[in-house]
Amino acid sequence: MKWNKINISIAVLIIFHMVGIGGVLLANPIEFLRLTPLNLLLTLVIILINHQQWKFVWVFVVTYLVGFFVEVLGVNTGFPFGEYEYGSVLGPKVFETPLMIGVNWLILLYASNAISRHFGLTAITKALGAAALMVVLDYAIEPVAIKYDFWTWAQADPPFENYMAWFVIAFLLSLVWQWTKIELNKKIAIAVYSVELGFFALLNLF
Repeated sequence: MKWNKINISIAVLIIFHMVGIGGVLLANPIEFLRLTPLNLLLTLVIILINHQQWKFVWVFVVTYLVGFFVEVLGVNTGFPFGEYEYGSVLGPKVFETPLMIGVNWLILLYASNAISRHFGLTAITKALGAAALMVVLDYAIEPVAIKYDFWTWAQADPPFENYMAWFVIAFLLSLVWQWTKIELNKKIAIAVYSVELGFFALLNLF
């Protein structure tokens, strides 16, 4: 394998998540999960250093802001996700909402939209595909997030409206990504999506 920038980035991404899984399962899960903000920032940096088209950088900014403020709305009103609150794992908060949650939306939407470019021919079908991929990730993330105090719900399990809201918001944001035809790094996107899904799927088994 040729060790170019993309392959090195993917290797770093995989190693960092493998260390995280090992730390959570074999060492001190709380201490390792407190590195989640660092993990999110590292993933974002890997995406950015491998991204080549900066014409539509505003899409990244809009995604972060919408992702963050829709969570602010959700935490403080219960709409549109249901009643929940964030713990301390995701780092500093503003309006009871971790600043890193907007980064999470940005990372996952980048990955999902790059992959969904192969789902149909229209922006709408591709955005639907990206939204579906986002819900799959959220479904994998929720049990781990609840167990390790990323966030907690007023009821025992995430309500159905949470997944519906994720789908609708992800779909609307994905329409912007698809209509602008922003160029995305597919290799990095597949790696990010696979590593994130694999990370939470493995933690769900233990």
